[in-house]
Amino acid sequence: MGGGDSLNSVGILKTLTTAAGWILTVSVAVIVARLVLSAIYNVYFHPLRNFPGPKFAAATPLPFVWRLLNGRMVHWNMMLHAKYGVVVRVHPDELSFIGSSAWQDIYTARPQLPKPTFGVLETPGGVPSIGTIPDAETHGRQRKIISHAFSDRALLSQEYILQKYSDLLIDRLRDQPNLQDGSLDICSWYNFVTFDVLGDLCFAESFHCLETAENHPWVASVFMGVKAAQLFTVFHHFPPMSTIVKFCLPQWVHDEAQKSFTFTRERVDRRIASKSDRPDFMKHILHNNYPGGLSRDDIDSTTTLLVLAGSETSATTLTSATYFALKNPTVMQRLVREIRETFKSQRDITVAAVSNLPYVHAVIQEALRMHPTGPISVPRQVDRPDVEVCGMPVPKGVRVGIPQKTAFRSPSNFVDPDTYIPERWLEGADPRFAQDDKAVFEPFMVGPRNCIGKTLAWVEMKMVLAKVLWNFDLELSEKMMGRDWSDQKVYLLNEKTPMYVKMRPRL
Repeated sequence: MGGGDSLNSVGILKTLTTAAGWILTVSVAVIVARLVLSAIYNVYFHPLRNFPGPKFAAATPLPFVWRLLNGRMVHWNMMLHAKYGVVVRVHPDELSFIGSSAWQDIYTARPQLPKPTFGVLETPGGVPSIGTIPDAETHGRQRKIISHAFSDRALLSQEYILQKYSDLLIDRLRDQPNLQDGSLDICSWYNFVTFDVLGDLCFAESFHCLETAENHPWVASVFMGVKAAQLFTVFHHFPPMSTIVKFCLPQWVHDEAQKSFTFTRERVDRRIASKSDRPDFMKHILHNNYPGGLSRDDIDSTTTLLVLAGSETSATTLTSATYFALKNPTVMQRLVREIRETFKSQRDITVAAVSNLPYVHAVIQEALRMHPTGPISVPRQVDRPDVEVCGMPVPKGVRVGIPQKTAFRSPSNFVDPDTYIPERWLEGADPRFAQDDKAVFEPFMVGPRNCIGKTLAWVEMKMVLAKVLWNFDLELSEKMMGRDWSDQKVYLLNEKTPMYVKMRPRL
C-alpha cells in the first residue's frame, strides 16, 4: 500500500513537472509570437508605416528606450534627423519633428493637444504639478493663479532678492582661495546662486548653498529623483512592467522620495504660517488663490517644480554661455566690453539696466541654441483626426514632439549650426544669417504650457553674468582642454559636469 502511494506521488510529480514545463514553453512561445506579430504590424500595417525612420525603431520601443536609459537620446535624434529629414518615426507610436511650423501645429493647436499620460513622472505626494497635469482646463486654472507671481510688477518687487544673492555670489567668489589655479567649478557656483534665489522666492528662506559652497541635500535628492523617475518611465513602454517594478522597489527608494516631499511641505507650512507680506511667489499664489483653484497638495507639488525648473535651467544656461564665450575669445572680449562700458559700478547693474544689453542677450540666446535646457522632445498626444504637423497628416493616437537641441543644431534650420555665433541674433547681422529659420528657436516652449518663468530667467541670467564679468577676468582651465562641456547625457535634464575656470579679480 505504502509502495503504491509512493509510486503514485512520483507519477503525479512527474506529470506536474511536465505540465509546468509545457506551460512555460507555451508562455514563452506566446510572448515571442506576440512580439513578432507586433513588430510586423508596426512596420507594415501601423498608421505610421509610411513615415521615414529606422525599421527597428518602428518595430519595437527598444531603440527609443535604450537611449532613455543611456542618456544619449539627443545624439540619436541628431543622427536620425540628419539622415531622414524634418520628420522621423523614433518609436512605434511617436514622431519627431524639427520644422519651425511644428511649434504652432503641436503646441498652440486649438483645442490643445493633450500631454500624454503615458510615461508621466510621478510626484512623491501623488498629486501632479502644474508641469504634468494632463487636463488642459485644470492646468489653465492653476496657471492663471501662479502667473501673478511672475508678472512684470512682481518681478520689480522681487529685484532685491536677485540683487542680494548675485552680490553674495561675487563676495563668495572673492573669498575663494587659488582662483587662478583652474580648479574653480563655475558651474557649481551658478547652481548655488540660482537655487538660493528660488529657495528664497518659494519658501522665504534660501538653501544656503552660497554660504556653505555646497548643494543642499534636498537639491541633490530632487536631482536624483528626477533621474530615477525618468528611468522608471522606461517600463511604461512594456506593460505591465511598470506596475511590477514599482511594487518591487526597495523601501529606501520610497523613503527617500517621501523625505524630499516632507522637506517641501514643512517649508511651505512655515511660509504660510509666517503670514508674511514679502513679495515672493507664495504671497502671490496665496493672495490670488480661491476655492477650487490650487489645493494645498497642488501647491506642494508645484513649488518643488518651480524650484527645480527655475534654478537648474538658469544655471545650465549661465554655464554654457560662459563656456562658449571663453571658447571664442572675440566673443568674450566684446561681451566684457559691453558690460564694463555700460556699468560704472556694480550697483548700476539693475533689472532695468540689464534689459538693455543687446550683446549679452545675444550671447545667452546663442548658448540656448547650442545647448538648450530642454534638449529632448516633450510630446503631445494626437487625440483627433485631421491634425497636420509641418503639412503632414498625422493619425490619431500617436505622440508628436520637437527635440529642441536637434532642431536648433540642424543645418536645415541654421547656417553653421555647430558654430557659436552670437552675432546671428543682432540687428544688422551678416546677410548669410538671413537664411536662419529663427522661428524654430523656442527654448522656452510656446502655447499655454510655455515656461511661466521666462522673464525672471532672462533677468536673473543677465544680472548674474553681468556681475561676474564686471568683477572678474575669466579663462578656461587647462582641465577643459580637449573636452566639450556641452556634450552631456540627458535624463530629462542635462547631466551637467564641472566647468573649471581661472578667475582674476578685475584690476
